[in-house]
Amino acid sequence: MPSLLAALLMLITIVACSDDKADLVPFETASLESLIVEAEEIIQNNEEGTQAGLYKPGSKKELQDVLAWAKLKIENAKSQKEITEATLKLQNTIESFKLNIIKAAIPYIDQTPGSYIKISDNIKYTIGGTFTIEVDCYILDLNQIGYSNNLFSCEQMGPDSGFAVRYFGDGHIEIVVGNNDWKDVKSDPGIMKVGEWMHVALSNTGTVQKLYVNGNEILSMNHTHLPAASAPLVIGNGTAFSDRVVNAMLKNVKIWNTVRKEQEIADNIETSLTGEESGLAAYFPLDADLGNEFKDFTGSFTATFVSEVKWLLDGIVPEMILDYTALEEAIAEAEKLKTTIVEGENDGDYPIGTITYIQTLIDGGKNVRASAKWQKDVDKEANNILQSLEVVKDSNIKPTLPPGGKYSAIFGGGPFYSGGDAVINDLRNSGFTTAILWTIHIGEDGSMIFNDKAIIDKNGNYVGDPEWKARLSNLLKAPSTINRIELGIGAWGSKSWQNIKALIDSEGTGADTKLYKALKTLKDITGASAINYDDELTYDVESSVKFSLMLADMGFKITLCPYTNTEYWKSVYTQVEVQKPGAIDRIYLQCYAGGAGNTPSTWNNHFGNLKVSMGLWCRHGDNCGSGDTPTEIQTKIKSEKENISGGFIWLYDDIRNCSDYGKTQAYAKAINKGLE
Repeated sequence: MPSLLAALLMLITIVACSDDKADLVPFETASLESLIVEAEEIIQNNEEGTQAGLYKPGSKKELQDVLAWAKLKIENAKSQKEITEATLKLQNTIESFKLNIIKAAIPYIDQTPGSYIKISDNIKYTIGGTFTIEVDCYILDLNQIGYSNNLFSCEQMGPDSGFAVRYFGDGHIEIVVGNNDWKDVKSDPGIMKVGEWMHVALSNTGTVQKLYVNGNEILSMNHTHLPAASAPLVIGNGTAFSDRVVNAMLKNVKIWNTVRKEQEIADNIETSLTGEESGLAAYFPLDADLGNEFKDFTGSFTATFVSEVKWLLDGIVPEMILDYTALEEAIAEAEKLKTTIVEGENDGDYPIGTITYIQTLIDGGKNVRASAKWQKDVDKEANNILQSLEVVKDSNIKPTLPPGGKYSAIFGGGPFYSGGDAVINDLRNSGFTTAILWTIHIGEDGSMIFNDKAIIDKNGNYVGDPEWKARLSNLLKAPSTINRIELGIGAWGSKSWQNIKALIDSEGTGADTKLYKALKTLKDITGASAINYDDELTYDVESSVKFSLMLADMGFKITLCPYTNTEYWKSVYTQVEVQKPGAIDRIYLQCYAGGAGNTPSTWNNHFGNLKVSMGLWCRHGDNCGSGDTPTEIQTKIKSEKENISGGFIWLYDDIRNCSDYGKTQAYAKAINKGLE
């Protein structure tokens, strides 16, 4: 029998519990319960995947987690507030889930340096051996901002290894393969086109590479492929040179661990894959917005968008909203400057025609304002106007010329081709007497590239900018301090002279050879009267002499640009001088970089009565922290003036980039005053 105390305690407990239940008020849970039912139906009736119309992988789990939490709240809530909060959270999660539906889209790379689609490194095992890569591309603009437009690549420098498929502004496409050196093969111009979907495939056995466009074999080469150990596979660019970026939409990236044949490729261009096909290693349809990082159909490989890669809904290029502010400001500055110009022939006057020239800048800017489709075109025109105005502002300053019998020269790269009238006018009033167009790269088939622009095809036809001839013609028109144009051939690491040797060995140097026909065309296009030799690799005396004799017969003068290997340069000069006296009329001695220790008086001993020209490097490099200022150059030239016939500057491109240290006219004045 329980004690009286125990009985009392039991009674108190019963009463207390009875009182608690009497105080409970049911919570309103109808809204939350309705959402729970909706969430359960959504999870049951919708599918996750990587195709348009499905939900992004992981969407269900997020909803399921919140659903389970909401159910617990109904059972354990201590207040209506908790029920309300659970209702809001589940509602928001349902709405977020609905937004996770995958939309049809295609990635677009808008030609911003450093932008590409990177494939995870586990693909390297596949592309290190036998493989085929297929890509569909819709090109919006063929013009490149770097050397090329890399459609896809896995390449590195040092050791030179890997591969790339790349196309150029004239529409030709190339395969390049590395094996401690680079070998490439190129198509005719016009293969790649703007405004249509094109299918490109590269197969590689390890020693044989073939390229197919729209199912047709375009190129084939034999070169042992050394896989790039440190570089990723990227679509739409290259990591070794990140400005080789396309302006294109891309889809249907297929990577096989087999060599696909031409008919096999052609028959399956439009075929949709499941990810389970024999030989298929990776498949990225790239036809639905999966975010900036996602798996392929096989689930084994990851694609990552790097920098400016964006999804275009339904693959439609959106209407561009352009910012014309900079262009309008540039036009306004041109109009303002025009009102201040006084033309004439007195000191301080601007050359006759300056006002007309400024008006052409204004008109050109307005035309771009009315017709531009891309922001980069607007920005480019604004920059062109401002650069041109800077040149105009200095054109009333009379340039300093070198003393009689001496000369000053300047090497220039890309700006000498694509810098427009601003560069031409800058040179005309600079004080330099010679412009050296640097550099021509000669291919195995006799085709020629100026820096990174195709200019001569394998048949000797000019395929470059049709306006280049007119611009260079203006360079020599009075009033201009430039009286001579030279074409540079070769560069450090360039195989041009190796290819010249091979072409001469196989064809000779007659008027019907590839070399002769191509250079004859360039003579007409550029107005060049001399060819500048920059051989820093091959050093073959016999072929160099034969090449020189051919050039002399064509009416070219020849200039040598040594920095080392005196015996080669001495032998070339001596043998040519015996057969064609005076054909070699200048020696440009590199006294910078690898030739920094060169002494003009020592080199003068190798070239008969010729005195060398002393070459120096203007300000350049990171933060323009390397090279010489105009003042430093004048001092160095002056110290050697008795031993040299002239001076030259390497490189116009750097002067533009480091103009705070001196403009073109300042460097010309430094040489010309130093020679006095």
